[in-house]
Amino acid sequence: MPLKKKGYLKQIPINSNQTYFDTNVSDHHHFYDLKDGRLIDLENSDVGPINILKKVDGKKIKSIEVLVKLED
Repeated sequence: MPLKKKGYLKQIPINSNQTYFDTNVSDHHHFYDLKDGRLIDLENSDVGPINILKKVDGKKIKSIEVLVKLED
């Protein structure tokens, strides 16, 4: 997808067969409303510190983006 490759869109996978494209390409988090199918931005300041304990040999964490699924 040309717009994604150029950095204009960020792909947000919701599940194995559903993806959203976000025009906010900065590192940030999301709420996903399961009933309405809405993706709602969360700023980094809205989420507390995240501590990833597992390491993968030869790899480093580039970024962390949280997806919080909401239901009624």
